[in-house]
Amino acid sequence: MLDLLERRSAPKAPQLSGLTVGDVIAMLETFDPSAPVLVQGENGGFEEVLGFRTTGVVLNVNTAEGFGPHDLPDDGARADLVAVVLRSTER
Repeated sequence: MLDLLERRSAPKAPQLSGLTVGDVIAMLETFDPSAPVLVQGENGGFEEVLGFRTTGVVLNVNTAEGFGPHDLPDDGARADLVAVVLRSTER
């Protein structure tokens, strides 16, 4: 019985191809600390980043054009992971 338990593989963490918090910190350390942080606006231009927040997300649930692939979980549903989200002037 013990052998059977040892052979079970642990659940895999979701594999994402984007940046991690550690990646962003390392990249930001190479820039002028007084430079503003901006994100591209939805229809052009740029918006200021006002802060960050953490939120649970479900992965790969959106396929409609114009939507990111990940979203908030439905009420009562479990998130796949907790992510850090940028907060800008429009969001």
